[in-house]
Order: sequence, then structure tokens, then C-alpha cells
Amino acid sequence: MHVMHIRPHHLLDIIASHGAGAEFKPAAYGHAVHTCAEIVLGDVSTPLEFIVGADFICEPCIHLVDGLCDDMVNSLDPPVLKQDYNDDLDRRLLVHFGLAEGDRMTFGEYLTVIREHLDGLAEICSHPGESVDKRRSDLAAGLTNLGF
Repeated sequence: MHVMHIRPHHLLDIIASHGAGAEFKPAAYGHAVHTCAEIVLGDVSTPLEFIVGADFICEPCIHLVDGLCDDMVNSLDPPVLKQDYNDDLDRRLLVHFGLAEGDRMTFGEYLTVIREHLDGLAEICSHPGESVDKRRSDLAAGLTNLGF
């Protein structure tokens, strides 16, 4: 099995969506969230390598141009490049988890790390305009649904 190069926040988004009962379907942008979700939710032994930058999910996205995301986070005032926003978010998450870019583990091991560092996590990874309380409950539900 190949190692999946992945941004830490992308997996948190999948776990929270899973906890909220969302269905994973192809998106208009063409990114691979649905494919990633199917892989990791179906096999917690999936090997991961954490990166800050374009990952498995980003590769097929129409907004990935020359290895960088050209999309914007328009819910912020002023809007910022999604690349910059996500790079900063992933660096903060790695610090919160006591991990470093390039660290490898299985998805199940990452779920354990998340459970052990759940305090304060929703405050870091809630999207602009998203309720921190909802993010916290969705993450907890996703972990529980996955047996962690």
C-alpha cells in the first residue's frame, strides 16, 4: 500500500464530516476528498505522511496550479489565498499534535493522536464562520464512530 501524502487538516475535515453524517461525493472542483474518505474510513491501517502543501486530495483539483492552490478564502475580510491559510493551519496543527512535516503513521494512529489532543483542537481547526462547538462535537462523533 502506498503512503498517502496528506495535510493534517484534510483528515480532520473528513473525520468531522463523518461525525456529522455527511456523504462523500465528487466535488465540482474535482478534488479527491471523497476518494480519500473512502480509503481512510475503509481502512484505518492506511499509511500517511503529513505534509504542508498540495497533497493527495489537492492533486486533481482545478485550483491546483503549478503545485499551489489559487483559490481564495472569501469568508475572511480581507480574503486570503487558501494556500497561505491552509499552510498556516497545518503548521499549527502539527505543533498542537507534537508532530512534524514528514512524520508517518497510520490513519488509526492519527485518530489516537487526535483523541489525545482533542482539547483546544476545534479552536484551531474550525473554518471561518463555522461554530467551534459544532466542530468539536462533529470531531468527537467522528472519532467515536470510528472506534477511537
